[in-house]
Amino acid sequence: MKKEYLNDLLDLLKTEVPELRWTDADEGQLDYYTDERPPVAWPCCLVEFSMPDTHDLSPMGTVPQRCTLRAVLTIAFNDCASLNIHTPKSVRETALKRFELLEKIKQSVHGRWFDRFQQPYMRRSCVPQKREDGLKVYEMVFEAVVIE
Repeated sequence: MKKEYLNDLLDLLKTEVPELRWTDADEGQLDYYTDERPPVAWPCCLVEFSMPDTHDLSPMGTVPQRCTLRAVLTIAFNDCASLNIHTPKSVRETALKRFELLEKIKQSVHGRWFDRFQQPYMRRSCVPQKREDGLKVYEMVFEAVVIE
């Protein structure tokens, strides 16, 4: 895979979603359960790429290939705000800002074309993760089609 895919998406998020305080490649920054603080600022977005599907464009099996490019964005919050109906309105509003940020990320990436794309990024899912460490984490998946 090409480093340009990561650079393009990181630059887009930096420009379009300045509310993200940490945007980086996903290197497992949130994948531990100790008392230590993860090496990120909140809220953060960690990006992982894969190519789960490829098709040869030549009958000889040589390049180029039409590839599905999958970008998995892990968006994490450490605000500890509750959506409980009995909490004060200001606390609930803090928690609801998560959804505003998720929507802004979707609006920034969904439908976005880059130079090497045959089809733009399309959001495929946005799923919350269950965690024991108190972080609120969502996994948002986008796919595009590229020729390599």
